Amino acid sequence: MLTPEIIFEDQDIIVVNKPSGMPTQSSQIKKTQDLYSWLQKLLNQRENKEVYLALHHRLDAATSGLILLCKNKKYNKYITELFREKKIEKKYMTIVDIESELINKQWEVSNKLIEYRFKHFKKAKMSAKGKSAITHFKLIDQTATKALVECTPKTGRLHQIRVHLADNKMPVQGDFHYNKNYKGSDFALCAYYLSFQHPRTKKILEIKIDFPFKLI
Repeated sequence: MLTPEIIFEDQDIIVVNKPSGMPTQSSQIKKTQDLYSWLQKLLNQRENKEVYLALHHRLDAATSGLILLCKNKKYNKYITELFREKKIEKKYMTIVDIESELINKQWEVSNKLIEYRFKHFKKAKMSAKGKSAITHFKLIDQTATKALVECTPKTGRLHQIRVHLADNKMPVQGDFHYNKNYKGSDFALCAYYLSFQHPRTKKILEIKIDFPFKLI
């Protein structure tokens, strides 16, 4: 497993690039190293004291990319409100398997998703009893069998992007849960972009990392 990378940090917030395979926080089921514990330990050792650190959102363990955490208790509520009011823009990039050429260059999926147990995992599926799930998609590039797609979720349901793509017959490459043609390839979904108003300066921060996969 790769080591997380600090992408942005100041006295109030920190943005970290979580590697694929690392849980965002500890789990009772799998006792593996998680991002939050790793970062808490790193900051405590660096500052030689207990550092305040608040986690406001998560990524699936398989998904890599940017996670924002708060280091200043004064701004914890502010960042909570940014997420609650959907004032933080998150964008993902993914490579998907496709059965035919994509006609639409942009499209949106809006339905309802419900969580359920599958063995010792949590999964999601479309259901009238579920909660609203909305994702905007944009085709960036494609080959005969693959496509590079930008995903902008408007809601934050479990596995939302993965289910929306799989239901449209373009599952994420390497997705062992939802890709019926999974062959052990790397999981190609990354939260590559965050945009939000800084809690202290009130300036808009745009943080971006390179997508770690190639469309070939």
